[in-house]
Amino acid sequence: MNEAAGWIDLTGKVAHVTGGARGIGAGIARALAMAGAKVMVSDLKLEDAAAVAEAIGGEAMALDVTDRQAVDAAMAATRDRLGALDILVNNAGVYLGFGGPVRDISDEMWRTLWSVNVDGVFYCSRAAAGIMIEQGRGGRIINVSSTQAVSPGVGVTYDGSKAAVTQITKALALELAQHGINVNALAPGPTWVGEGEPPKTGGQPPNRTGDPLADTIADRIARLPVGHWADPMEQGKAVVFLASSMSDFVTGIYLPVDGGWLTL
Repeated sequence: MNEAAGWIDLTGKVAHVTGGARGIGAGIARALAMAGAKVMVSDLKLEDAAAVAEAIGGEAMALDVTDRQAVDAAMAATRDRLGALDILVNNAGVYLGFGGPVRDISDEMWRTLWSVNVDGVFYCSRAAAGIMIEQGRGGRIINVSSTQAVSPGVGVTYDGSKAAVTQITKALALELAQHGINVNALAPGPTWVGEGEPPKTGGQPPNRTGDPLADTIADRIARLPVGHWADPMEQGKAVVFLASSMSDFVTGIYLPVDGGWLTL
């Protein structure tokens, strides 16, 4: 047997993926299950989470990551129902489209986006870290950030929230290393969550809309070096790397899985 084959094996590990009912979250849940992990899929929409869980042989629960009491209960329930909690993937997030000029951003938009993208990461990480420390077997926390964290273009609401997630990741990595818990951030680039194959990019300048934020993003996508969008499983494979023993000496990093986006 090839000794290296065991490096990626997650058999015996338990993972919780927030926002796992669709898109990148569903791809991450599927990849973790394919690597052998038992996966709890959580989402606001229980029916959709249950469909993903059934497809991968996992379990599902409803979860609003902005509700700290619900988060504490959900992490404990994962441990109780599946026997442990070894891997947390903080994928739940909202985008809400281009934020527009800062003068037009409402308090409601700001609070909604930050409560999910930042508060949710904090609540889930705090609850999971406590369980992992009590278990005494280390663990992994993987936060889904974005290329927008370091290369802004969507607007202050979303870009700022993902930058916060990245810095939270680094701070948690320093604090939790003594407990054998690695904390890293995944930074997806353009990822296709619609029907069919990810679209190819032709390298041609897009039609200009006159919105500098939208035009910046569209131009980068059109020139994406690998020539196509990612599919959710490509993000999932990167999460499996960060969750496995392949990354035992990796913590506090920001890992772009972006097809070359940040080189542009």
